[in-house]
Amino acid sequence: MKHENENRETPDTLEELRSKIDVVDTTLKEAFLARMDLVDRIAEVKRQSRGTVYQPGREKAMIERLTVDVEPRYQESYIRFLKEILAISKDYQGKRLSGENA
Repeated sequence: MKHENENRETPDTLEELRSKIDVVDTTLKEAFLARMDLVDRIAEVKRQSRGTVYQPGREKAMIERLTVDVEPRYQESYIRFLKEILAISKDYQGKRLSGENA
């Protein structure tokens, strides 16, 4: 997977790089909040159908699907990132299913 500045001859300044990270961080925040809205809706469906929070097969398939094209140097970190997102989602769903205000 290629990234924006891979073929650039002059390196970015620290300020430029930090500015770009700020943009990415905002995008991550928006994606996280959109994901959590969906997690909340899934928790409600599971509550009504008495479903379970953890589905190891789905989690494993998701990690495999999303990491197949990740550069080897980032793969371990990206898997940790995905697992943390999944842990947050499972924790939130568990609280919702138990009646807590997550």
